[in-house]
Amino acid sequence: MKQTSDNCAIFSSEYSKKANKRQSSFIIAFFVVLWALLSFYEHSQLVRVDAQSLFLFDENFFYNMMKSPAGLLAYAGCFLMQFFYYPALGATIFVLLLVAQFFLVKKVFSIPKEYSLLALVPSVLLVATNTQLGYLIYYIKHPGWYYVALLGIITVLLAIWLYRKLSFPASLFFILLWVSVGFPLFGMFAWFAAICMGAISLSKIFEKDGRNSIMRGVLPITFALLLSIVVPILYYYQYTTVSIENIHLSALPVYHLSIGSKTFKSTIIPYWVPFAILFLYILFLSLYSNRIKAITEKKHTIYMLLLAIIQLGFLYEYWYKDANFRIENQQDLAMWQEDWQKVADYARDAELPSRQIVLNKNIALLCLGKAGSEMFAYPDGSSEIDAPMNVHLTHTGGLMTYYSYGRFNFCYRWCVENAVEHGWKVEYLKHSVRCMLLSGEYAVAERYINILKHTLFHKSWAEDYEKFLNKEELIKKNPEFKLPLQMYFYPDVLDVDESFVEVYLLKNIPSYLYSDTPPLYAEAALMSVLTRKDRKMFWNTLVAYLSGRKVSRLPIHYQEAVVLYSNLDRNVDASQIPIDEAVRMRFSSFMKRAKQFKGQKEEEIAHHFKEDFGDTYWYFYFFVRGIKSN
Repeated sequence: MKQTSDNCAIFSSEYSKKANKRQSSFIIAFFVVLWALLSFYEHSQLVRVDAQSLFLFDENFFYNMMKSPAGLLAYAGCFLMQFFYYPALGATIFVLLLVAQFFLVKKVFSIPKEYSLLALVPSVLLVATNTQLGYLIYYIKHPGWYYVALLGIITVLLAIWLYRKLSFPASLFFILLWVSVGFPLFGMFAWFAAICMGAISLSKIFEKDGRNSIMRGVLPITFALLLSIVVPILYYYQYTTVSIENIHLSALPVYHLSIGSKTFKSTIIPYWVPFAILFLYILFLSLYSNRIKAITEKKHTIYMLLLAIIQLGFLYEYWYKDANFRIENQQDLAMWQEDWQKVADYARDAELPSRQIVLNKNIALLCLGKAGSEMFAYPDGSSEIDAPMNVHLTHTGGLMTYYSYGRFNFCYRWCVENAVEHGWKVEYLKHSVRCMLLSGEYAVAERYINILKHTLFHKSWAEDYEKFLNKEELIKKNPEFKLPLQMYFYPDVLDVDESFVEVYLLKNIPSYLYSDTPPLYAEAALMSVLTRKDRKMFWNTLVAYLSGRKVSRLPIHYQEAVVLYSNLDRNVDASQIPIDEAVRMRFSSFMKRAKQFKGQKEEEIAHHFKEDFGDTYWYFYFFVRGIKSN
């Protein structure tokens, strides 16, 4: 019998070792795959995250950060976010901090090896707080937001670890000192750590120490709760820029925007789910970590398997997967690098593109000289933006659009307005530098260049543009500025765009056509008229386009427009415009096909036409409808 018992023990031990090894392999694989996804799959988004932040090696920058609760977390977060300039480096730092946080959870709460996956839960939730955001990255106001929660939880764990080492009277004093000193540095993570400390003491209340145990258990949690309410309110009178309703949650990103509809408030709730679960889970570990071993030995492997599946499923659900958002970020990166062919190629990956993708593609084709031959050969339309609020191009890629079309006043205006609302970012500073240089405001450009020279990775960019200060001839010779300078043809007045970038440009660009119109401007005007399907303005715009260049053969899409509009408007004589015979024959085939499907639903007809005519202006004119520019 003893031998049988020994064999069972050996078998159980071997089984436990294999289970532990599987957990360790899963955890290692999790962090490796996460690093790869961030470095490569989210490459362009991480570059954009860096551009949506700012860290300056400047004394004033530090003091400005420390003027608000959680200032130290914000400062450290901004410092770390700048390393996303190199996505692989930034992802490495982020994942290493997650690994450190994982081991801290295991250490602080004494989680056994066979339950290691319990320590991974906070890492999954922290990753989800960032991967869920999508277009919200343009609207979060808290500096250093990508790292603040991670650094905050690490701070909480370190505080709990220190608290566990203190005896009763000293531990009570530590809670007071921690909340009082910690709140300006760590915001809500200071009082949350105190509550977790109280919960740890409360978990010991059932130990057999009599009344002394009850006092040591109830007093710390009561004290922590009281301090958590009172201390932030006391600091409110020191931090007058923070509203009283937000003072207790200082350090968390603010998701509720200046939109008060019930629909908006209800759709924003899921963004708080990872944070809510994270805090409840840390609190749970504080209360029950010493009872984890009570789970039966035989079933712990099944529990851990279910936990692994739940974690992966949760992270998949909270990973923002909108393809258009990713394409926009890829295009933006390529536009800063002036790789126009890449910008156009990315647009082909969109099944139903957002308007920003279409605008970026059109700018790229204009720079490549392919607009007239390829503009309508790409997917077109206007997909709904997957976000819980109205997303305007003035907050996303509209700055680049305005700059490319020579609307420097509009680009700069939105840089300043966005900076007032969300704080200065690298992207705003760079656009401001270029706009001010090209509009001749050299003193203002120098101001922003000097700011960027205090950054780690954007200093060289600022120094490259510094050579253009007071050098108008050098600016005119630089090929990078060719498109915006040719588009800088109109009276540079700042009128009203109502935050609708594309609508404003489509109406405004064709309004300024003269005998000396630059070729690129005239073509942009023609592209605008075709997009608007404006038959009346087309002919005058075409004349302006032709007068500024020698054209031996009209680009294919402009031929298609001539054939279409001359058939729709019999009063126009377009016989003098040379049209390829192949274009005429294809249009004839298009019209014959249309007669065959007469009476059917438009969606069904569009489906039949897409394969053979989806690359023509005719398809765009008749079947791409209801474009909604945001």
